[in-house]
Amino acid sequence: MEIINEANDKFKGMQDEICGFLFDFLRKINEVEESTFKRSEELRKNKKKLGIPDHIVGPGENELWAEYKQQLRELIPPHITEKLRKRGFGGSMGDRGTYFYLKENEECTANFIMKTAARAVVITHYKTWTGETHKFVVKNEDGVWLVDAVYAGYEDEPDKWSIRGII
Repeated sequence: MEIINEANDKFKGMQDEICGFLFDFLRKINEVEESTFKRSEELRKNKKKLGIPDHIVGPGENELWAEYKQQLRELIPPHITEKLRKRGFGGSMGDRGTYFYLKENEECTANFIMKTAARAVVITHYKTWTGETHKFVVKNEDGVWLVDAVYAGYEDEPDKWSIRGII
């Protein structure tokens, strides 16, 4: 992944620390999401074999969602601010996880922007049919980097962002 360092000169050296923290964290979220989705697909196949309609919860589905949310409750809170925590997390999952583009084989670039010692912004750009992008605001709270806000947007509307949860 190419990271374009747009930080003020005195903060350029922070790129590896902040982007390393952020991308490792997002990859872990993605792993949980994708592995849970695969297990969900197996439960759906079983439900179909049993003749249970799609709109009815099948055997093991509630337990899988509970396990998914528990894994996220253990993984996410230590790495996000209270502000972001209030937005909630774990309401969806997909075969291509939310942060799939951080995998080794995906084409992805990022902009690292830091103007103060207390806050950095990382904007990811990845190739999909939708042209989506994410913006992460990372804050330093008592010497610890935490994700404070997540936004989603589109490459063709670079100044328009929608606030969202971490997942």
